[in-house]
Amino acid sequence: MRQYRTDLPYRFHPPMAARWFRPFGLWLNRRFLRRGYRVERLEMEGWGRVREAVEAGDAVLLAPNHADHADPHVLCDVARQAGFNLCFMAARELFDNKWLQARALQRMGVFSVDRDGPDVAAIRAAIGILKKDGCPLVIFPEGEIYHHHERLDPLHDGAASILLRVARKLAEGRRAMLIPVALRYRHDPSVSESFSGRISVLEDRIGWTPRPRMESDQRMIRLGAGVLALKEIEYLGHPGEGDMAPRLHCLADTLLNQVEEKHGRDPHAVATPERVRAARYRIRRRLLSANHPPDMAERAELLEDLDRAFVALQAHSYPVGYLLEKPTLDRRAETLMRLEEDLLGRCSYPTPRTARAVAGEPIDVARLLASGEIDAKSGAGELTKRLEQRLSDLVENS
Repeated sequence: MRQYRTDLPYRFHPPMAARWFRPFGLWLNRRFLRRGYRVERLEMEGWGRVREAVEAGDAVLLAPNHADHADPHVLCDVARQAGFNLCFMAARELFDNKWLQARALQRMGVFSVDRDGPDVAAIRAAIGILKKDGCPLVIFPEGEIYHHHERLDPLHDGAASILLRVARKLAEGRRAMLIPVALRYRHDPSVSESFSGRISVLEDRIGWTPRPRMESDQRMIRLGAGVLALKEIEYLGHPGEGDMAPRLHCLADTLLNQVEEKHGRDPHAVATPERVRAARYRIRRRLLSANHPPDMAERAELLEDLDRAFVALQAHSYPVGYLLEKPTLDRRAETLMRLEEDLLGRCSYPTPRTARAVAGEPIDVARLLASGEIDAKSGAGELTKRLEQRLSDLVENS
């Protein structure tokens, strides 16, 4: 994941879809998909049921897993081939201080959301899109990009909450459909030839002498252990001992405890991503205080606390054993991309890839409400559990 210090005032960027701009936007998307992300082949499955729901005038919310920066570009091309348009809820980072990019995204029906706070404007925009017919809305319920396609991270309940609110207000005959979407990428076998040189760059980045004669998997594991030890020394004062899994958990928990001791803890935030979002919200609220703005010393300390929260999320997001339990070519490539993004701030796409997008069986939310299986006001958690189970199965079997 990419580090971003959310120390700027948030301004909502609404969707401003423009029919005249869309052909150019789709052309640019296909070009960037192939040249930027090297996705040269696209496999689609199950999108007939999505098109049927769109043509029937249903409120359609697509909930994909999010493991690659190419995901929204793939979905745009899928929708182009399937014959309908999409709208997206996207992180504020894509809009902040990026005027031209923000305008282009808005013209394609993309709008911003502040993931760390209650963004009422984004929720209203999402509800407005879903209440109209003809344009499905895409929300990535994992929130972050973790670079492990075969394992799903816990989902936020925001998407479920939004669709429940919409389902209660739909006209008779319209359905509210929550559709899980599995996205997977497969790499050309030639990508393995790039591993050694790319790992050498990363080893050099942390001051190590590259070891090109060592086996690539061993080098990546060794590199990950080295980076973890550096972070432990930086924030804890000493390297940890033993297996990496408890050390990663200890690092994340210790950093969040340090931040929460100063800024308070949200009692409803239990999982690490929830605690990180709550901490960032509190820190940013203090950073942007208009009545009592922080002085330079306090500002520097607040920014350091944002860094601690980010490192905690990084530590949480590494699935220990993901590479070793099943060292396939794709898992090797994903692990290396993850290390590149954390150490260099960017991923490499040296060889062609195949993207596979599978739309699963829709969850009819209106029917669940009518049958009493889910409560309209308190059912977001239960609906998210159902989505998580279906999406997890879909990801594993795609």
